[in-house]
Amino acid sequence: MHVASEQSPCLKSESENATDGSQKPVDTPVAASAPTDADSDCALRAREGDRAAMEILVERHHAAVARLLWRFVRTQTDLDDLVQDTFLRMVRGLPSWRAQQPFAHWLLRIATNTGRDYFRRQSVRRRWMVEPTGESDDTPEPEAVDPAGDPAARLAANEVKTMLAQLSPDERTLLTLHHLDGWSLAHIAAQFGWTLTATKLRAWRARRRMRALFQNKRFS
Repeated sequence: MHVASEQSPCLKSESENATDGSQKPVDTPVAASAPTDADSDCALRAREGDRAAMEILVERHHAAVARLLWRFVRTQTDLDDLVQDTFLRMVRGLPSWRAQQPFAHWLLRIATNTGRDYFRRQSVRRRWMVEPTGESDDTPEPEAVDPAGDPAARLAANEVKTMLAQLSPDERTLLTLHHLDGWSLAHIAAQFGWTLTATKLRAWRARRRMRALFQNKRFS
């Protein structure tokens, strides 16, 4: 009896904020006004081992996490793996989560680090390939895993991903978040503990490399 009454605020918020989970996780008023009180209630219960609260958190934020991580991946399989990894990290990290910080922002920080680690693994994999000339590269072609319905937009985004794959992991992460997902440089700096000046310099260098890659592609 007591447990059922305690769960009601968490369960009530799920229906009230069902549409919020589908909004774009960037520096917008929608993201900033995420349901922090309801999330905090669920997160505190999940931290104590409440499986129903964990499921509510996953359902509530799955769309936002998947939309962010789609920017990092080339295939649906990789997207599914990263989304699952993000929520596993969420569960493991709940003991260190503080109720004073918005849960949605904390979770998207985990998702961003998951995507960054994915870029790093790809970089190491390419570095240790036996024949790094590209002729024997078994990296799959990008799949149309963008939830958007515009085929032209998906094609353009996947072409950009192919170009980004030639940058360093940090450069890929920075340009992915800034240009593909709309994060401000100040937000990215805060996310990774960089100074804003250093972040601007990283962005300038990364964009310069991208321009060179596009120029080489045009004239190749």
